[in-house]
Amino acid sequence: MKIIKYALLIMLVLCGIGLSQALAEDLASKEYDLGITLGMWFPGTISIEDVDVDKGGSLFLRAFADMYVAPKFAVGIFGNYSKFTIKEDYYIPDGVDCTTYEFGMSLKPRILLSPGVALKPGLNIGYRNVKTESIGYSDTTADGMGIDLSVELQIALEGGYIFHIDGGFLSQPVGGTDDADVTWAPIMYLGVGITF
Repeated sequence: MKIIKYALLIMLVLCGIGLSQALAEDLASKEYDLGITLGMWFPGTISIEDVDVDKGGSLFLRAFADMYVAPKFAVGIFGNYSKFTIKEDYYIPDGVDCTTYEFGMSLKPRILLSPGVALKPGLNIGYRNVKTESIGYSDTTADGMGIDLSVELQIALEGGYIFHIDGGFLSQPVGGTDDADVTWAPIMYLGVGITF
């Protein structure tokens, strides 16, 4: 059943790419991108001091603004927001709700696959804040450095809009509170959105 779903998804994307060729504007002429993405941030593991906790899957919201400083290279800013739950069998058996936001800058080359389709891989580095309910520490707000990788597949639509599929990961190699380190290895996300 999963193979059928993936095959249908690939066919849908290919049909969209083909349709965009007939209707689309030329992506190479764009000077900036303003976009918003709604997606899923998948489950993963977060390390709080020496304890690994399970992060549940959650909705993920990203907004970005990219300015092309060269025809095939953009520098931009972005913001991420998500609410999720962490759980650990011994220390946090009932789970704790968390809210995170991140702001930073991005570097994104643009690879034109055709006049109406582009691939934009990006390196995103930012300040991240994670606020939790009380879990035994006096300080429940963790600050950290986010190092994220994103890959956007842009498909130009009629009227100047661009549909995009955005995937990648969010990581926090360094950060924490006054009492504990809060870090995590790359945790994947996948979303869709619109670019203006």
